[in-house]
Amino acid sequence: MISSISNNDPGKDVMFVETDGNLTAMIDETDKKMLSYIARLYQVLNGEKLDFTRIQSAVDALQEFNMRNEYRYLNNLLHPERCKGVKIPSQIPIPSCSFQLHNCVTLRTNASGNLAIMFNPYFLASNVHSINEPIELGEDDNYFYRAVPSFYSTLYVNNDNSLDGYSPNNAWNLINIGQEIPPVYDQYRLVSASLVIKYIGRLDTVSGVIGGAIVFDETREIGTNFDFIEIKKDDSSRAIVGDKQSVPGNLYKYGNFDLAMDAFYRQENLCLEGIRQLYFPIDNSYEEYTRLMSDSLVAGKVNNPAAQECSFTSTEDYLKNGFRQMVYVLGAPANQACFKLDIYCNFECLPASPFLNYLPLSMNTEFNNPEMKKKAGIIVQQKPIMKANEEITTSESPSIWQKLKNKFMDSLPGISKLISTGLVTAIPQLQLGTMLANTMSTVASGINSVINPNTSLSTPSLSTSSSQKMNIQTNPVTGSLNIPLSNSTIIVPSS
Repeated sequence: MISSISNNDPGKDVMFVETDGNLTAMIDETDKKMLSYIARLYQVLNGEKLDFTRIQSAVDALQEFNMRNEYRYLNNLLHPERCKGVKIPSQIPIPSCSFQLHNCVTLRTNASGNLAIMFNPYFLASNVHSINEPIELGEDDNYFYRAVPSFYSTLYVNNDNSLDGYSPNNAWNLINIGQEIPPVYDQYRLVSASLVIKYIGRLDTVSGVIGGAIVFDETREIGTNFDFIEIKKDDSSRAIVGDKQSVPGNLYKYGNFDLAMDAFYRQENLCLEGIRQLYFPIDNSYEEYTRLMSDSLVAGKVNNPAAQECSFTSTEDYLKNGFRQMVYVLGAPANQACFKLDIYCNFECLPASPFLNYLPLSMNTEFNNPEMKKKAGIIVQQKPIMKANEEITTSESPSIWQKLKNKFMDSLPGISKLISTGLVTAIPQLQLGTMLANTMSTVASGINSVINPNTSLSTPSLSTSSSQKMNIQTNPVTGSLNIPLSNSTIIVPSS
């Protein structure tokens, strides 16, 4: 089944002869790609010369390929900062676009060195606002007043001097971080996101603690910055006479940092260590596409006409807010712009119909089975909050050898019967596959120690196709390895 393997460029000229439709039907493009990497490793291991550098390169390439295909979604969740243009693996993919929203904000502490942040990453809105049906705020003899949204956002910052961390506080400010985009997209879904806050102040005066928490608190109120428009009753003139903000009313209680300290997902570090928080999907509904927020999906309400206060809420379930990411700072250097906030959100979007011919669409051909996607979310949920420079390390790293074993066992459930009846030795293709499996199984047990420079070279032993043991001896002068076998040489890079 595998032929024409070039010695000069192993694995590149692998050909699959379609002599049996049932067999080739089991091999998709991903499997063919994997087999090309296997062929490269097979060629390196069965040549006249064994070069440790080439062995390590072939194994690393095979392992990286496995990581990209089977654990790419986990990679997207763990490292949103480094993943651009990513999508959620789907069983039935559709053409879509993707982009990364990244914004950086420098934050200042209050007179007591305190600061608080609230953020909902699952939000995207259209930046086109209509004044056809604005909110009526009141009128006098010559004018009447209306409130028109200027931008929507879900990032709230509180650094008011009244914030002490022990009592509720409603002095939250809305920050525009670019969650509004031109109306080229009609629907979206969040793939991955992270919030990273670092200390950038003076090291000789650093003090205090910084904490992070995930707050499971739902609300349909949308953070809105709106303009006061003064309109003459004869409609002869219009003017913006001021602007104000509307923030969700349930934020005031988070002025008390005890709510964050009592959360299930929480962590507190020294200010110098910073905080990094990861987004994770709560359930499958977070993989559904959601319409971009627009004025047509928002209902306004006048709370206090005299003070010209309004609130803006989602008319339906267009605001996904299963949880918010919260960060608090206590006792840091006072009145200092000493914190840098980076927000990364990776979105997958469906274009609006007028722009279908202009936006680059692509199919998401990568597929992870539901169990693997579920496992990826569980891994992130184990530790979604950490230090700013910390990354999650999981003990369950993917094994390419186990994958190969499972792949062949799933594809050929009757392999044991074929071996017992002697058909394997009768069919050249199956015999070649058995030789490759035997070679790989022998190498798998010792390959990690062979290619690891920190491992002693006297311990591993490799088997050739003739099943002869290789006795490795070290030359103390040159550092090369001599093997007393016919036409067999191991080459190691000089130290």
